[in-house]
Amino acid sequence: MSSTRAIADGAVAKPGNAASSRTNGEMPIVDRIVLAIEEDVVLNRLHPRERLVEEDLMQRFDSKRHIVRQALFQLENAGLVERIKNRGAFVRSYTPEEVESIYAMRELLESEAARQIPLPAPESLLESLRSIQQHHGRAIVEGDWRSVFRHNITFHRTLFAACGNAYLSDTINDFAQKAHAIRFIGTTDRDSIMLARDEHLAMIDALERQDRETLLALCYQHLQPSKERYLRLYQMRGTL
Repeated sequence: MSSTRAIADGAVAKPGNAASSRTNGEMPIVDRIVLAIEEDVVLNRLHPRERLVEEDLMQRFDSKRHIVRQALFQLENAGLVERIKNRGAFVRSYTPEEVESIYAMRELLESEAARQIPLPAPESLLESLRSIQQHHGRAIVEGDWRSVFRHNITFHRTLFAACGNAYLSDTINDFAQKAHAIRFIGTTDRDSIMLARDEHLAMIDALERQDRETLLALCYQHLQPSKERYLRLYQMRGTL
């Protein structure tokens, strides 16, 4: 698939980070490029090892080369893009060993955050998670995969921020972003998304019941399908 065709579809939904309070017109162009490419990767419009052509991005975003390169640099730091000398920028492809290592870190970090969430959970946290999940569920019904992706991010950031350790929750967010290049296989698969929705609801229920062991088990279980899908496809193809 050509890079031009893959990135031609352009509007960006509100992201699950600090920029989400801005409209697309107010968001800095570098942030818009980063968020758009992130979505193209996670929604399977750009594939592992696919080249990101600077000229295509310049045309799409009506921006200068140095702006595009700044966005690609940020994406490289986030683990979504790799730049190869004299060849250009490509969507990051992870080896099975790298995937296992990333997910081992995610399991450790997210389990520790879940242990630190206060129980009983504050009602404000439960209300926020219920509201986010309501939007997530509505987006699934409407088939709005971009919004499903963004609400999913917001759900997990809200959940793990409740641990009260900003360094821990920020590190969780960093590793979750690296995993976008791994999770792409299931982000538009309805069965996978419905399973994720049910697990979100079960996490809220575990918090309401003050059942930390179930919450811990759900956080671990929630990570496994995306890892297993990627490794299974890698084994079938011999590469990604």
